Amino acid sequence: PEFTAEQIGPALVPIGQFRDTFIIAVDNDGIVIIDQHVAHERVLFEQVMERLTSGPLESQRLLSPVMFELPAAQRDALEAHSKDLERLGFDVGNFGGDSVRVGAVPAVLVLGECEGAVRALAEDLEGLDHGASVDESLRRIAAMTACHAAVKANDRLTLEKMAHILTELQRTAYSTVCPHGRPVLLRLTRRELEKSFQRS
Repeated sequence: PEFTAEQIGPALVPIGQFRDTFIIAVDNDGIVIIDQHVAHERVLFEQVMERLTSGPLESQRLLSPVMFELPAAQRDALEAHSKDLERLGFDVGNFGGDSVRVGAVPAVLVLGECEGAVRALAEDLEGLDHGASVDESLRRIAAMTACHAAVKANDRLTLEKMAHILTELQRTAYSTVCPHGRPVLLRLTRRELEKSFQRS
């Protein structure tokens, strides 16, 4: 679904979380409920795509490379998209047999997420049409990276972290591109609230 910067608004103030999954925020026009994972994923996706226009993404090398096994088709998919993976900050290669070796990941990723992110990427890229454009494969990799780097449902956030996500969301809301098509927020207007309480 499309949303605009006006729907988020610069005056939106976070007041807390519901079940450590949704950010509850208010402004003069009503109450906004934001899915914290989807919102942060959207912000990170936009930032990744924006930074790619100026060159490769910042990468972080692993102190000890991570190695794990993948099916042949998924190893082949990673190999076929190695240039795109490099642009996004991944260093992934075959390590002999059924194993792959991960030497670096994008700086936006939490290090503990690197194996899960590469496994998910390999599975996703395996299903990508081999004739897909570079832009499409980059977009898929960026979306998956953002998903793994974003805060999760059931993560407890400070008010400062909530405010940061809302500020960044407001800054990037001009785009109608949403990585997985899920709604980011729900707004209850002041008018709707007053009507519900028979105040209109």
